[in-house]
Amino acid sequence: MPHTTPTENQEKPVVIVDARRWPLPPTRRLAGLPIFLRTLLTLERAGAGRLRILGGDHRTVLEGLLVRRTPRIPVEFVTDGSIPDEAGEKTVVEACALYEPGRLKDALAGGCTVAEARWCALDTATDLSRASGLLWRSLRKPIENDGVVAYFLGRPVSRLVSRLIIGTPITPNQVTIASGVSALAGAFLLTQSLILGAALYWFSFVLDCVDGELARLRFQGSRTGQWLDTIADDTATVAFSAGLSVVMLDINTAAAIVGFVAAGIYALSCIPVYRALRHLPTIDTAQYPYFFMGEKGAAAEEKNLWTLLAYGFRRDVILFLHLIFSLVSCLWCMFLLQFVINAGMAFITWLDVTVKALRKA
Repeated sequence: MPHTTPTENQEKPVVIVDARRWPLPPTRRLAGLPIFLRTLLTLERAGAGRLRILGGDHRTVLEGLLVRRTPRIPVEFVTDGSIPDEAGEKTVVEACALYEPGRLKDALAGGCTVAEARWCALDTATDLSRASGLLWRSLRKPIENDGVVAYFLGRPVSRLVSRLIIGTPITPNQVTIASGVSALAGAFLLTQSLILGAALYWFSFVLDCVDGELARLRFQGSRTGQWLDTIADDTATVAFSAGLSVVMLDINTAAAIVGFVAAGIYALSCIPVYRALRHLPTIDTAQYPYFFMGEKGAAAEEKNLWTLLAYGFRRDVILFLHLIFSLVSCLWCMFLLQFVINAGMAFITWLDVTVKALRKA
């Protein structure tokens, strides 16, 4: 993600952060981040252009918290004293509190007060526990966006894993790499055990949820991470497809060759998708704008027949079906499912490329 230019910062509001009152230690962590740093990063996400910190007696401690990580917008500590007269209720933010990013953005734009954007104060350990619950619940996406399988089966497990590692130095990108490794291991082990291979492939999906949860909770999202996530997903798809085809070699050589070809065509179909994603604000294949969908693709808020049908091609559904088929040792079911997905997605993508080219002609 590119750094904000000075001109852009000047157009954004200057926010005074009152960090003189700390009922809880300023070093206390909330969902993996010190409270003070979380407040600053939330302000950055909400659109602040510059932060001026009133640190009081805690200034040295607060400066120490920013040694390893600091917002990308300018941050300066100012001499203690009264809050400037020109500072209104929309530009002064208390550091020891939890804010809802969307509402805080409205507050900085003048749509509401900072008090209205505050989720809860952080005065006691009970407040901290409540704030933690609010943050974790905020990760839950609507079922229509997440999908039935992810909502009921994937997310409960991924949040458990996220809770276990949120306080560790493990980064979202490292989790993404682990997700890819898990999928590759599953593809390799298919020749030994369908169940083990499918289980590792499913676990890669769980980790694929974890990296996004960590990124949102710790404000560690980036375009690099989005690209890594996208490429890891598609690499896993091709590898698992190849693994199934290898297993099929001893059963039906012709079918195995067809499987390899379908996997290769799917891999090639990723090229035009990636080219289009370069121009989107978010690197997400679900937002690829197929000609028969809206501008945000399957992720569009307004659903039509095509976006609803796209649920059948969702990764969570496919991996869950693979897991079910593996439990009953139905290799042909797994192979045919993956072949249909690969061939279907490749056909739709190349049809989209052709239609758009004809429209431009």
